[in-house]
Amino acid sequence: MAVRIIAEVGECFNGSMETAYQMIQAAAHAGCDMVKFQLLDMDEVAKDDPEYEWFAKLNLPLEKIRLLIDCAEKNHIDILFTPVSVKTAESVYKAGQRKIKIASSFVRKTELLEYVNEHFDTVYMSTGMAELDEIRMAMDALDKPAERILLHCVSEYPTGPLLEQRGLKALDETDAHLNMMLILKNMYPNCKVGYSDHTDDIWAPITAVAMGADVIEKHITLDRRTPIEHYNQGLEYMGTDHVLSIEPKQLQEMVEGIRRVERLKGPWRWERSEGEQVLMKFLRGRYTER
Repeated sequence: MAVRIIAEVGECFNGSMETAYQMIQAAAHAGCDMVKFQLLDMDEVAKDDPEYEWFAKLNLPLEKIRLLIDCAEKNHIDILFTPVSVKTAESVYKAGQRKIKIASSFVRKTELLEYVNEHFDTVYMSTGMAELDEIRMAMDALDKPAERILLHCVSEYPTGPLLEQRGLKALDETDAHLNMMLILKNMYPNCKVGYSDHTDDIWAPITAVAMGADVIEKHITLDRRTPIEHYNQGLEYMGTDHVLSIEPKQLQEMVEGIRRVERLKGPWRWERSEGEQVLMKFLRGRYTER
């Protein structure tokens, strides 16, 4: 079965629905299977939060969720949403969706897990920051969905204390720790397991596929340079997702690379190639078999 590739929009639509539509089109054109949007619950954001106005700009109420679903359908690509609360999960459900994503930050949010468990058929869950016992507890709480997908993730974003210490910088490749994905595969052999990437390149996702990832999630943007320049020059704030995202050209290269790795890996069966079968008699006949 082909690797499922998710294009994560995150903050990178900058609050513009027109940009969001363009990103859906770019993900479809690149050959991705799904495009994902992060939801926000402004009732849970403190009024004095330094990013309050930015989050308000990114907020996607039910009517906008429906518009995004319509756009995805027109572009023949599946769509996925990540709620931050029961309220936002309810919006996804009301919009007719039966698949959902649990972000790393909410692996321990019992109320949200309980709602998702009762209402959704397919659940993706990122495991950033989580200990193995916390992952087990979350998976035990999600015992009803027909399909559960675990995504190894390193939740190192250029925000909060990290932004102060290192500036606007994506996850370093040496911190991707892809072998942790294999630990999850061993823990849950009957579940799909993949990788949600926060590096600024395409090699970590491609390597993860070579190692056996069933699903890849990668942040995308239409313009990586401008938001970084704005940050460095103290201009209009455009969030911190852009620096760990790739533009459409790289996204297409990543998809092509993943599909190439799949072809190289071949099917999971013992099978001689057509050319090998043709040569078998000749090659074995050159030497006396004892």
